[in-house]
This record gives sequence, C-alpha cells and structure tokens, in this order.
Amino acid sequence: MRIYTLLLLASLAWSTLASQPGPPDPLDPAYAQIFQAYKNKLQEHGYPVGRAGNSAYVPGQYVLKYQGSNASSDFAADLAKLKMDFGPNNVKLISQCGCGSDFQIYAVEFRTLGGEEKGKAGKTQVAQSIGQEEVEPNFYVVPELPQIQDRPAYNQLPPNFAVLPSGKPGTPVTIALLDSGIDPYFQHPQVTNGYAPLYLWKNESKDPDPFCLPNDVFGWDFINDDNAPVDDNSHGTHIASRIAQQLKTNAPDVNYRFMSVKMLDHDGVGTTFHAACAVYYAAYHKADVINASWGFYGERDAILRGAFEYAESQGVATLTSAGNERQDISEVNHYPSSFTLERDPLNSIFFTSAARTKTQLWPLTNYYFDETARGSHFRAAPGANLWGLMPHHLGLPDNVARKSGTSIAAPFATALAAYYHHLHPGADPVALTEALKAAIEDQGTAATLNYNGLAIPYKVFSWVILQ
Repeated sequence: MRIYTLLLLASLAWSTLASQPGPPDPLDPAYAQIFQAYKNKLQEHGYPVGRAGNSAYVPGQYVLKYQGSNASSDFAADLAKLKMDFGPNNVKLISQCGCGSDFQIYAVEFRTLGGEEKGKAGKTQVAQSIGQEEVEPNFYVVPELPQIQDRPAYNQLPPNFAVLPSGKPGTPVTIALLDSGIDPYFQHPQVTNGYAPLYLWKNESKDPDPFCLPNDVFGWDFINDDNAPVDDNSHGTHIASRIAQQLKTNAPDVNYRFMSVKMLDHDGVGTTFHAACAVYYAAYHKADVINASWGFYGERDAILRGAFEYAESQGVATLTSAGNERQDISEVNHYPSSFTLERDPLNSIFFTSAARTKTQLWPLTNYYFDETARGSHFRAAPGANLWGLMPHHLGLPDNVARKSGTSIAAPFATALAAYYHHLHPGADPVALTEALKAAIEDQGTAATLNYNGLAIPYKVFSWVILQ
C-alpha cells in the first residue's frame, strides 16, 4: 500500500483526537498567503494538512535521524520511550530509510500531536521526551502548486527490464533526478521522436547493497518503497528530458546517465522525509550532481540540511529551483535554495530563477536581492512553456507536453553541471557552483528587476562555455 494512502487514512482516523495544550505558534504574515495556498491545494487533492510554524506538514508526523553503529537500537529504545510517554496506541512508525553507521531516518506519527498550528510545539514535546535533538516536522514538498494533479498510481517496471548502455565513450556523469521518477521507456533512442534519450544509471554495487535496499537497479522509489522509480506524475520525466536535450544540443560528448530517485508521488507531492532519504541515497551511490526541482517555504529543516551537507561531503553539487511565488527569497525562505543564504551557507547548492525571454523574468518566479552583491544578484534560465517528454503511458500525442516554472529552469544549470563534470571528473562541488556563477556572470544576458525603487541586476543564461 502506498505511503500516502497510509498517511491519509491514519491522519483522518486520528484527526478528532486531542492535541497537546498550549497556544499555537503565530503565523508570520509574510507566509500567510503562501501557507493558505499550499493548504488549499493539498486538501483539494485529499492530503491532510497541519501547520508547523510557517510551513505545511503532515499532521502529527515527525522525522527523527540517528547516526552511528547503535542507530537502530537507539531508535528502538526511543520508540519504546515515546510509546510510554504518549501511549502505546498513539505512536506509529510510518517509514524508515538508511542503514549501517552513517545514518538512519524514521518517520513517526503521533495521534495526539496532529492538527493545525501544533507542529513546532509537538516537535518540542517529542524531542524533550527522548532527549533527541534531530527531530523535525514532516513538511510537504512540491515542485509547483499548479502541477499537483490527480494521477492514477503507476508502479511497474517494463517486462524484461534492463538498463541499456549509452554506448558513449568517456567517464560517465551520473545525474541523480530527485523527483517523481523517470519513464524508462525513453532510454531507447528510437522512441523519443528526436528528443534526447534518457539513459539510465546502473547500480553496480555488490550485494549487500550499502544502502540496504534490495535490487535497486537504476534508483529507488521512496514513495512506494520499492525498486521501480517510474514516473506516474510526469514532472520527473519532463525534467530529465530538458537536461538531456540541453546536453544533446550543446555537449553531445557527455556520457550522461540518470539515477532515478522517486520522492514525489503520482500527484506530485512528497515530504521532507522522502527528500532527505533521496538526497542521502544519491550521495551514498556517488552521484555527480543532483537535480532537485522542488521545495517548500517557511521553516528550516535541520535534517534535510544535514542530508545536503552529506552530499557536499561526498562531492555532490545540487541544482535546485528558486520557487514560484514571486517572492524575494532573501526575505521569504524557500528550501533547499535558502540553504545557500544562511550565515553558514551550503555553497554546493545552486538555485535558478525562471525567465520568459532573454531578458524578462517569468512572472511567478522567485528572485533574490543581495545588498552586498557586486555583480548580479541572481541567475535565471528559460522556464516558460517549454516542451519535454512525458510518460508514454499517459498517451499524449508524440509523448510530449509543455511545462513552466523554476522547476523547468533548473535543468539548464544541471546540464551545465554535468558538462563541468565531463570536463573535470571528480570536481569539487563548491568549485563547480562557483565556476557556473562566474561563467554566467561573464556570458549571460544582463537584465534588471525593479525592486522597491532599486534596479536589481541579474543574468539570464541557457548555455555558457565552461573551462
């Protein structure tokens, strides 16, 4: 049974039970409209929504992280303590990922901590109960609100499935696509109607798999917890297609391959639990770059930040979207892009805004004002009404459609990052993002955004020459 079916049934069944006393955390006015939009859209599609600070989260769900050789036994002891404190029938393990001594992550649901405006207070109660600092609400993540849509679940590998080699020489560049999956049908060049094929990464790890997952041939599905990370939404396949097309057009020698890490469900909805598991998986399996065309607003998630820190330590750069609420993310936090703006920034993350023309921004794109910047404040790539491949089981004409948003702009940066790895195998992720910024500053098209009476400079790029 799908994880989200369990979440929905459990949350609806438990919604009438008492939540802990105490006043709610106030909602920052800067996030009020965004939170309400997320709440309305998620509930429209049947997802229960609570509020944790300024963010939408799965009511009563918290993410716990453990490290070290005693991680499993430490969690087992804490779970027993939580059941003692909250009641044995009020605490339920929903899912887990990870193994060994590096980390283990657990999603736990509490019947008595659900509901709106209780998320951060509940986090405090859970943390105090077990003396565990790494506890976070399980926030929702999405690529873009309009792209949440009712799709039927589709979770099967093709008959006699096998990963096809690209046939290209040179060191492979592995692009981890953390999204709704990829349609493996399109690894065959003869079925892509002229679009670039979506060559797949093949897991060469010897059993037992270091991530303790059985038969994860070309990635993993953290939504359904199986080895079929196929796309039943369309977002992931479209994103992969945009990356591959850029490489086919501008750097055809790059031996790219996609690691499919599914952390968005068939409606295009995931959580920070799924996202953290996906980031760790990609880094553990030595991806070169991560494409993360999704995000959430409001609250900083230390466990998700830790996952991206781990990815950086493993040499992985992350290319992400700036978000689609026409907000200045120096004032309104949007993660993971806002991890680059903290006092201790994660410089291995590169975020991209969306442009409509060579100089004009896409109307809904987020942007960034940096009063200390000497050059451009942010960078934008095409993200308006672009064609890309769609899962073939949807039956669309020629298996293509158009999409818009910063999700669609991020693949331009991801393709450049893959090209940089082609030029510099084993590249340092911070050196990579700095090289991208420098090349775009030098070669991008200059434009300005009027902001509170100021003209904010930015650069628009699609492809640049890297050294």
